[in-house]
Amino acid sequence: MSIKLRDLLGRFRAIESVDLAAVVATDGLLIESTAREDVDVDAICAVASNSLAMAESLGREIDKGGALQTMLEYEHGLVLIEPISDDAMLLLLAGSRDDLGYVRFLVAKHRDDMGDALREI
Repeated sequence: MSIKLRDLLGRFRAIESVDLAAVVATDGLLIESTAREDVDVDAICAVASNSLAMAESLGREIDKGGALQTMLEYEHGLVLIEPISDDAMLLLLAGSRDDLGYVRFLVAKHRDDMGDALREI
């Protein structure tokens, strides 16, 4: 796939708490990822696409527009989903909230770069 996209995802994985960084098609198909060995990337990506669809539906229902970022917090970590094009999203899985501010900063900083890398594929 794209070396540029893999490098960008690697910046997220360099953060100790980030277990998975992936670009996923909105239908759940994995485009590119980097993850810890024990992470079932394909299964997580397939399910995560439903979360974005749910967030988009809720936004329309309450007349708030499209989802800019969806974050799901759990007892043992979080999932962050951000659309990067009409057809793809960034998916991050983290084991803790410790680096959340920095992760969100990197997402904002590299969002356009990820879109550019995705279009180059």
